[in-house]
Amino acid sequence: MKKDLEYYSSLEYPFECYSGENELGDAYLVHFLDFDIKAASEDYEEAIELAHEYLIKHIIRELEAGRELPNPGEGMEFMKHREALAAYKQKDFETAFKIWEEEAKVKNDQAMANLGLMYLKGEGVEKDYTKAKEWFDEASKYDNDSANFNLALMYQTKIGVEEDLEKAKEYFRRAVKKNHTQAAFRLALILLQDRQNVEGVKEGFDCMLKAASNGHAMASIQLTGIDKDLPEEVELNTDFRAQTKEKQLEVINDALDRFIRPILLKDGGNIILVDFLNEPELELRLAYQGACVGCSIASTGTYSMIADTMQKVIDSRVRIFIL
Repeated sequence: MKKDLEYYSSLEYPFECYSGENELGDAYLVHFLDFDIKAASEDYEEAIELAHEYLIKHIIRELEAGRELPNPGEGMEFMKHREALAAYKQKDFETAFKIWEEEAKVKNDQAMANLGLMYLKGEGVEKDYTKAKEWFDEASKYDNDSANFNLALMYQTKIGVEEDLEKAKEYFRRAVKKNHTQAAFRLALILLQDRQNVEGVKEGFDCMLKAASNGHAMASIQLTGIDKDLPEEVELNTDFRAQTKEKQLEVINDALDRFIRPILLKDGGNIILVDFLNEPELELRLAYQGACVGCSIASTGTYSMIADTMQKVIDSRVRIFIL
């Protein structure tokens, strides 16, 4: 939907109404919580009507100026944050820093994370890894995904701290829970280094799939099959689909053992079944081992061979992802 006057006018912005003596006199005071917009009248209904009129005028002015407006409930902090971001993008780091510094005082965790980033990069302030980490630590208390991601990077790459891969993974995991795409990709790379650790590979696979599904370019390259759509009109293997998941897994593992693994083992490679989902759609998650890992042929010709085999054993309406 186009975000024009009609769109914003249809939104139900929250407001509060106070009665009695207040800053605008002895009357009803209506205050829209997302804006510094107030109206007062001795009549309750008139106070609300006036406040809405002022709101519409404010929206018109903002739209004419090409400025974005908050969604209901985002509050005044939204506009301050937008102002800081605009200043930051224009490299007016002093203005951005001042706004975020004030916002941090009222427990705005994203402002804290942004201050940490400015100290990390030395933008508008002298580069200071200790202060960067302090701000990230403070924002992390509110489980800010950006702060957790940057703390993970610091521990992974020894920026201002001793290398600690376990702490890096912990902070990456916290960011991934908030759907942080970069964190998902980086955690996947760490976990997939040891392809003998099945639980680690499974978690890494989930992270890589999340990153690829969110549009991460490198994750999409790593995860073969992410660009394949399920065919719509196909003849389904009703016998296979009617079986229990345990029986279905037996069929899948038998196909891997008889038709796939012998070919890969000849060249020093292998493949493991990471996971199998049978609802709402059939989905196979496989991971290469040995010489197959990182092989360009594996991501094309080998994938086609595996997909063709599995589609013959099951049917063509099965998702196949391979790392």
